[in-house]
Amino acid sequence: MKFLSVLLAFTVSPVYVAATGGLNGLPVLNGPIPIAPKIAGSKTSIGDFVHPGLWHTHDDLERIRDGVLQKKDPWYKVWANFSTDSYSQATYEMQGPKSVLCRGTCSNYTAFTNDVRAAYQNAIMWYVTKNQSHWDRATTIIDSWGGNLTDIVGTDTSLLVGLEGDMLANAAEIMRWEGGWVEKGASPYGGTGFSNQLYWLFARQSIIIGQANYGMVSIKALLSFAVYLDDVAMYNYALYAYLNEPCAGIYANIESTTGQSAETGRDQGHAMGGLGWAAEAARVIQSQGTDVYGEGNNLLLLGAEYTAKYNLGYDVPYDPKFYRCEAVLINGPWAQPSNISRGISETSPQVWDILYYQYVIKRGLSAEWLTMAKEKIDSLGGEEHPYGSSPDDHPGWGDLLFSYDEKCTCLNNNSATIWGGGMIGPDGVGNINTA
Repeated sequence: MKFLSVLLAFTVSPVYVAATGGLNGLPVLNGPIPIAPKIAGSKTSIGDFVHPGLWHTHDDLERIRDGVLQKKDPWYKVWANFSTDSYSQATYEMQGPKSVLCRGTCSNYTAFTNDVRAAYQNAIMWYVTKNQSHWDRATTIIDSWGGNLTDIVGTDTSLLVGLEGDMLANAAEIMRWEGGWVEKGASPYGGTGFSNQLYWLFARQSIIIGQANYGMVSIKALLSFAVYLDDVAMYNYALYAYLNEPCAGIYANIESTTGQSAETGRDQGHAMGGLGWAAEAARVIQSQGTDVYGEGNNLLLLGAEYTAKYNLGYDVPYDPKFYRCEAVLINGPWAQPSNISRGISETSPQVWDILYYQYVIKRGLSAEWLTMAKEKIDSLGGEEHPYGSSPDDHPGWGDLLFSYDEKCTCLNNNSATIWGGGMIGPDGVGNINTA
């Protein structure tokens, strides 16, 4: 049986489990995780995981901190704005938590969006400054939502889970493995805090992967969730989907000869957004020791070149037969590239920095249109402030968070990066349960 049909084989009638805390009685959402074929980068045991290992490894965080403290660009030039941003303040006032969130025809998730952004930026602030007040702010937000949010509903549930949920997981990964935070409600008998929420409410609702950029959101989030949870099956499933899922994987999102996006005929916001989510997914996979930025002869770079060129105002080749699965749901397929949201502006999806630094600086590759897009966004003030209806769509602040100043292999320092363990508990080997 092919992997991609395995989901159907696992269809089950509703089953309820005694999940802890406010999640008690939650259905086993979407059945078991399919077992993915073993490929390069697959995990074989819990000890294979790197912590911290989502958007940032220990070495990545050190690169940010050293750049700021040594006043080196590109890190330092962004720091003044990042450190004074409202979401980076230890005095940020929480807008939640809520018990139920909805995205779709109903919408009440703004408080979650803003609090998640504050948790993540305070986590970065804590790592750079080591100021206890930022530690307190980040962990308080994570604990508050982790102990109170019990359901997410609506037609766009997977977007809310995959965007805000992923950013919250990134904040938690930094605070747990670098800051020694132990979530409120943790217990040897099953806790009631963030990790239970992450597994039962976020990860379980991401198993069914959608189409194109929408599906890539679930893939990139599942990669993060799997690493935080040390879930081998979940990670392998998401990794395989990134490379092979026919409606949401990298080859489904980007045409392999021209770089055309499956969303090019729909609108440019979704085309650019899909690039960013694919790049963020690749960043997690890179943190775990496998390079997929080079997949398909740098397919992601080819996609960035195509979309950058079109949004800079130039003509591009277009194949009307390359489009997203279920395009009929959104008035597709399309006869030509769309001009909707065309252009590179300060409110465009914040995707250019992560791609530019990964390919042009770190790898030293030529990328004419990506470089021009980077220069254009820099001329407008850079990817600094979150914009749009969901400012957690992308982390932004790319010159600080994802930058390199020279070509490098930048391998993890295994004496500092944690493999299958963490800098928590006595001597950095894990927690100790006591009576």
